[in-house]
Amino acid sequence: MSDDPTSPYRTPVAPTRADVVDQYMPIALFLVLNSVGGLVWAIGAMTLWAVKAQVSRYRRGLPLGRVMPIIVVYLLIRGTLGIIYDSEEVYFGIGIGAKGLAALALAGSVAIGRNVTGYALSFLLPLDRDTRSHPEFRSATNRVSIGVALVVLMSVGFDTWLLQNASINKFVLIRLGVNWGLSLLTLVVIGVFLDRRLRRIPGFPGLMTLLERRLASPGMKRPGVSPPQTDDE
Repeated sequence: MSDDPTSPYRTPVAPTRADVVDQYMPIALFLVLNSVGGLVWAIGAMTLWAVKAQVSRYRRGLPLGRVMPIIVVYLLIRGTLGIIYDSEEVYFGIGIGAKGLAALALAGSVAIGRNVTGYALSFLLPLDRDTRSHPEFRSATNRVSIGVALVVLMSVGFDTWLLQNASINKFVLIRLGVNWGLSLLTLVVIGVFLDRRLRRIPGFPGLMTLLERRLASPGMKRPGVSPPQTDDE
């Protein structure tokens, strides 16, 4: 199985240290400022850094496209409402609600035949056209979408309960730890499941082989670095 040069999906940009900082800095700012300055300052700082992170990722070449402005508007509306009402229930409740809607949308994408998992996997790995169009690929990715949607809905229920039964800093820390562990476990289960199911497709080499091929590819883009030109381009 070789890479499909006609694949419509962009090669992803390699993660950077800045991505890790942007992921965890809003949480650190919230915890510190909520303790020393209050909820309004914490929400303001968390919102501004989250917006800055989205803009920075876009500038580094991540394929956010038209989605980036939508995310920024969502973050600003959420932060503004949280500050106006000075309420962690409003601020984090909006986030919990958005996560629930995302889970329903993921499940809905299967129902309308536009499975999000299939598109995401085709973007992340060098899958050829025959694999993407195989019934086994569609069946496996449909099951993953439904499974992930159920896991996210479970997480929504836990977040809702925790928000009502813990201090705000404890809520942020506990939710971070639980969601991180749940996400890791979910990714492992998805990887094992997909690897076994997709090996039923003739010529499929395995997820790890494709991942290694992607990471070793000259087209694996890094911020500020253009992929080398070849003679046949």
